[in-house]
Amino acid sequence: MSAEAKVHVFTAMFEANEDASAFGHPHWEPEPNGDASDEEYAAWEDRNPVWPLKSELGRRLDSDFIEVIWKSGQEPDWDYLRSRLHDTDVTEIEKSGTSANTFVLVDQTAFGEDEIELRSTTNLTYHGSYPSLR
Repeated sequence: MSAEAKVHVFTAMFEANEDASAFGHPHWEPEPNGDASDEEYAAWEDRNPVWPLKSELGRRLDSDFIEVIWKSGQEPDWDYLRSRLHDTDVTEIEKSGTSANTFVLVDQTAFGEDEIELRSTTNLTYHGSYPSLR
């Protein structure tokens, strides 16, 4: 990444790593069985892949530029965030006092050339865009 690379930082609370991953990454529902009608199969194709993060943000995203960092308990992995951002930026996020155990990091590259304005959602607290160390 260039020196100008930005990362959007969200926090969230998930019960398990599998829940955080299912929220932050695209996945497919099980394929309908062989006796499903053409309409049922078409409906399955239309709603897959399932990707709650993309739905909540309401934006085109490239999943290659998204990280979901879950940590058991009531605190996210601050050390990992310090490996991605400047200490002063991490301290600012830490002082927000938001209850979370998950970071969702979305590199600006995930949005392509789109001009974006992000905000908190039902499941995510948006902390802003910060210069990325990598």
